Amino acid sequence: MKSALIIIDVQEAFIGNRRDEKTYAQTFEYINATADLFRKAGKPVIIVRDIEDGDGEDYKSVKELNVEVSDIEVLKKFTNSFWQTELEETIKKRDVDFVVLCGSAAEFCVLATYNGAIERGLNVAMLQHGIFAKHNEGLVDIYNNRALISYQVLSYLLNQ
Repeated sequence: MKSALIIIDVQEAFIGNRRDEKTYAQTFEYINATADLFRKAGKPVIIVRDIEDGDGEDYKSVKELNVEVSDIEVLKKFTNSFWQTELEETIKKRDVDFVVLCGSAAEFCVLATYNGAIERGLNVAMLQHGIFAKHNEGLVDIYNNRALISYQVLSYLLNQ
């Protein structure tokens, strides 16, 4: 199994105003720890940024996201991170067949990218505790109806 982590839309414009929410810091702990697991295992970490409304300071990744020079950036203008971007090519070039998704927002871009991965024949799961949702119901729906993977399971798999 060749895997990659895809971090979606963790940008000031989309989640910067949520720093006071009790799950904000915890979600980043999971995202950053998982990104570190992938990097240490030599697996790609792909950061997707939405630039549909611009590419200024508000559309940069939030400071809480630990970004490394080895990370790959993909820019998008649509909810599905695969649609009219270099993401599919980036993944194919590395022979990736399993992607783990995290970021924002569960019921929009993360879900659209999840479906886009399936349409492209990829195995896909969302990172448990690594997803922001615009509405709590959206997160509950994702957790009840989509494949999830925990940090602990990823740690085991990536250290084999």
